[in-house]
Amino acid sequence: MKMKNIFLLLALAAFSFFGACKKEKQAGPASFPGIYEGKWGAGNDTPANFFKFEFKSDGSLIRLDEQGQTLASGNWMVDGVQFECTYTHTAAAGGQTHKIGGLYTDFDGLIIGTWGYSPSKVNGGNIELTKQ
Repeated sequence: MKMKNIFLLLALAAFSFFGACKKEKQAGPASFPGIYEGKWGAGNDTPANFFKFEFKSDGSLIRLDEQGQTLASGNWMVDGVQFECTYTHTAAAGGQTHKIGGLYTDFDGLIIGTWGYSPSKVNGGNIELTKQ
């Protein structure tokens, strides 16, 4: 009986240990999260308007204005080189939901793509973002 109890305690300890070591799921490569700044353009215009995001390691994001105030919040993901995010502006910033789709290159921290009025990612214009 004692041997059975010892085995049970060892098994519980092992499960507790391996459960504590379980990795948290990330939305993309570990190098991706951070502050990205760049420009957006409407339609076919060359991107010229200020754009800044904080992409967090849990897959959430906030869009910031030039003073660092939150304009919008949402979620992001990177699958290989494919980047996508959806965010909704605060009520004070108009409340619209936008999507971005594009390509992410890890070696230079660059996102190039398009933005749109949700559910589209392409009907708004072009974007360029660089990791700061």
